[in-house]
Amino acid sequence: MNSAKLIAVLFCPSLLSLASLFAQNTQGRDISAQRARPEADSRFSQDGFLKIDGTARLIIGLYELPEDDERLSEIAGSGFNLVRVPQEIDALHRVHQHKLYAWICLGSAVKLKQGDSSNENRLAEIINKFKDHPSLLVWELPDEALWNIWWSRHPWIFGGQQRELRKYIEQAKKTTDANTSKWLSLLRKADDYDERGLWKQAEQIYDILWEELEVKNPHPNWKMSQCLDQADELTDEITRGCQLVKQLDPKHIIWQNHAPRNSLSRLHKYNQAIDAVGCDIYPAPSNPPTGHSDLKDTNLSSVGAYTDRMCETAPRKSIWMVLQGFGWRDLSKEGNNDQDPRKGRRPTFSETRFMAYDAIVHGANAILYWGTHSIEKESPLWRDLMKVAREIRALEPGITARHPGNEPVAVADETFGSIDGQGPRLMLRKTGKDWVLIAVNEHAQGIAFAVNELPAEMEGKALYQLYSDEVHIVEEKSIHDGIRGFGVHVYATDRRFEVPH
Repeated sequence: MNSAKLIAVLFCPSLLSLASLFAQNTQGRDISAQRARPEADSRFSQDGFLKIDGTARLIIGLYELPEDDERLSEIAGSGFNLVRVPQEIDALHRVHQHKLYAWICLGSAVKLKQGDSSNENRLAEIINKFKDHPSLLVWELPDEALWNIWWSRHPWIFGGQQRELRKYIEQAKKTTDANTSKWLSLLRKADDYDERGLWKQAEQIYDILWEELEVKNPHPNWKMSQCLDQADELTDEITRGCQLVKQLDPKHIIWQNHAPRNSLSRLHKYNQAIDAVGCDIYPAPSNPPTGHSDLKDTNLSSVGAYTDRMCETAPRKSIWMVLQGFGWRDLSKEGNNDQDPRKGRRPTFSETRFMAYDAIVHGANAILYWGTHSIEKESPLWRDLMKVAREIRALEPGITARHPGNEPVAVADETFGSIDGQGPRLMLRKTGKDWVLIAVNEHAQGIAFAVNELPAEMEGKALYQLYSDEVHIVEEKSIHDGIRGFGVHVYATDRRFEVPH
């Protein structure tokens, strides 16, 4: 056998039966068909990709607008096509010179209370000032707006209020106040209610303590029990704002980045008036002592899990995911002195590559990177981001192409881990005469696997594993391969989808 090729072997009946077993499992299945957009919205392809000049495009974006044009040119040359800019015409001009597109954040101006003519005028002024610029592509809503309803109160409710009350109780103790023991007992009871999520019971006790201590509560309205009502108020305000934006500028889309938090029902309600929805998720290094994901999955694969979550909360919407362009300790001045890799090192190339593909195979129509403002532009991470962008851009025709009628199934060989036959997540597309197959292993361990039920049209075709010398021949609608933990394989019937690394 030619050493440059790995010819697929015939599969045993047990593997084929496993394929049938997992045919209904979403693992290894493409879900984009389940959320196809109505044809009526001509701004998007049926699979949710934004159309630019009539062509469905994969958006690869960057939150940072570099100050020097050479760096901006590097971004454009590496496959990025969207950057965030301030509300300044000159910034839009700069982006346009590099054949890039821009998004503008509308900030608090888009939160419109009923009858708020002042903010309506402010929002209209922003829209009318920029809407006709050729580089403008997207309006962005306030970052993580829904989660901030809760998070803005969190430091006070889990620590701040308790410290203040304890301080006043200790002061009362110095005057031998007989009630201090009772107050400390009440404070412990309220803290316990807080930790158990019994907000109203805790708040009743805190109110009693402020009153009996004869001290004015500095934040009487910062209460968790009020957050749901305030989230509904925010949703109504954002909906009014979006309606005005669409009235003034029906050409450009509106995008919301959420935090990797919030309930499905609350997100679904909030997302109704928005065109593109996603969240940020920064899980590297995998399984740190404190992670960004609050799902059971705190690994790198939480990127795919949150992409699914966004798809569920925004059916028939475009899904835009914000990925990690930094290490957590980059965000802290003190953190860079700590070399413990568990405490926020930067993602490696393989991690960066995995997170991008994991989002894509779960249905993301755009990937955008936050945090690059905190890293050096000659750093390995910066170069890795450029590398991954170039690689994915070269695959764009295969990523944005329509999915086949029947999707293939990935089945893992039996192994020592708790895999139970779940193979890599798959995405199969046909572009012109060529096929592109992406396999993403969401397990931490390496696995051997079969890809079964490939289209009959692929029978006998050679699938090149890009960025390797391996070739797999489709036999009986199947190929067999192995993949590293949190690995990505891209197969194609032509090597033209490769770019130099």
